[in-house]
Amino acid sequence: MKKNRKRISDFSVPALLVLCVAVMCALPASAQESSVQPRVLTNPTVNLPIHFAISAPLSELAKQEVSPPYNFHEVHPPYRPHLQLLKQLARDNQGRPVTDEALQTSIGPNVGASIGLNFLGLGYGFPDYSTQWVPPDTNMAVGDTQVAEFVNSVFDVFDKSTGDPLLSAPAQGYNLFTGAGGNCDPSTGNYSVDPIVQWDKLAHRWMLLWNTFYSGSYTTCMAISKTKDATGSWYLYQYPQNDGFPDYPKWGVWSDAYYQTQNISGYNAYVCAYESAKLVKGNSKAQQICFTTDGFDTSLQPGDIDSASTLPPKGEPEVYLGAIDNSNPGTHVYEYLFHVDFVHPKKSTFKGVGGTMPIKVAKFSLACGGFSDCIPQKGTSDVNEALGDRLMYRLAYRNFGDHQTWLVTHDVTTTGGQVGPRWYEFRAPKDSTKLTVYQQGTFAPDSNYRWMGSIAMDKAGDIALGYSISSSSMYPSISFTGRVPSDSKGTMETEAQIVAGTAAHNGSSERWGDYSAMRVDPSDDCTFWYTQEYYLSEGDYTWSSQIASLKFPGCS
Repeated sequence: MKKNRKRISDFSVPALLVLCVAVMCALPASAQESSVQPRVLTNPTVNLPIHFAISAPLSELAKQEVSPPYNFHEVHPPYRPHLQLLKQLARDNQGRPVTDEALQTSIGPNVGASIGLNFLGLGYGFPDYSTQWVPPDTNMAVGDTQVAEFVNSVFDVFDKSTGDPLLSAPAQGYNLFTGAGGNCDPSTGNYSVDPIVQWDKLAHRWMLLWNTFYSGSYTTCMAISKTKDATGSWYLYQYPQNDGFPDYPKWGVWSDAYYQTQNISGYNAYVCAYESAKLVKGNSKAQQICFTTDGFDTSLQPGDIDSASTLPPKGEPEVYLGAIDNSNPGTHVYEYLFHVDFVHPKKSTFKGVGGTMPIKVAKFSLACGGFSDCIPQKGTSDVNEALGDRLMYRLAYRNFGDHQTWLVTHDVTTTGGQVGPRWYEFRAPKDSTKLTVYQQGTFAPDSNYRWMGSIAMDKAGDIALGYSISSSSMYPSISFTGRVPSDSKGTMETEAQIVAGTAAHNGSSERWGDYSAMRVDPSDDCTFWYTQEYYLSEGDYTWSSQIASLKFPGCS
């Protein structure tokens, strides 16, 4: 569970100045980028599972559920104290955000995607479920016939054609590890915090993933379904983690491995590759190969394949993006390359440490200054948090044969003062990992605040971007926008609403998210699925979630 960390107010101004000077020396400078050689880590840590087991069918475990014994409120994600001073530097002398160079100024046509299924997910109002965690860390994946949603700390499975739940009651994710031993076993008091659910499109298997947060004994818990049915039995793996606090883990499915990243004690990253070919077969000798960075490489996002029909070029390393520029103004996103070798593990490498592979993007200001609470909502003076210092989940990858594309989004404060999503489509030639911006935009068409989005692309090149939306006259709600290839580059169409919130988020916490998920259906490679949180009943722990499918008419 997440440790308390010092807030910026705990540091004096002189201390901040000293810290900022030290940090500036560690961070890459735009003026020096042409002369900086990418830093490469070698000699990784190599591990095998410390525990392996096979679970009972999830459909049976769901009947035995016992709710956690108490409410749990996560503290803020790791603070990076240097951001507070950099936040001040990122404003001009009048205190206004810097001019956003990618702000969309034209109004597009009504978004062409239509909503299909649109139903209540886990949270307040869902049958047999009582919310007990803040924030929910809402995320979802889509398989051949099922949709699976995983929140703190509960999991459920839905019929993809109807939206009907397939379990008798929502299942506590950690109960899969009952009797498995180790930190993942619920007898230790562990809960499925910071959860991720993934669908491996190549092997047609589900993945449930989270870290345990026991001091000095950190663990990655990994459950891989034995079949394509998420309600059946699962292979259970437990892997060791770095000694640092393994927070905010994110995952990507690649053709040669499962890739993971987490923040270590708030400043660096611990990145790992897992031997997926063995994991899906229940092989307890599947290797974990990891590197620890030392250059403020935080909140990285690993590439995640959105189509199994055209895989990445053979032997291409996994691309990570992250550690967005926090200088005055923000001008870069940083690239990293993980080359894994399971035959000769010590030949694996991680390239780009310390932000030494910068990608220049349009100028931006961090949303809410990076990690502050600034999102207004109707009926209350309480504001919600925006994680403005990081890229949002996921980094969606697609190979079109003649080029490769990666999509990702993060939140910025626009010239008008409101928060909106900055989104990117990065491209590289078919046999290259040198990413450049193909198109980018900041979507902020009015005075509403839009944040914590997720983005993806279908096989026709249509893009969907979902997010939370709120203002002083609007309860937090869920909307989406999108574009088709014929739209002007860098522009989104006029948004549409998925669901309207009917209450504000009030209580002891301003926490929101920490992430949402936009997915592409593997069955047709056209239908998008999105999940996000909102409130039907005012409170702190009374969040709800919604799951909706979207489709553009030009994709078939």
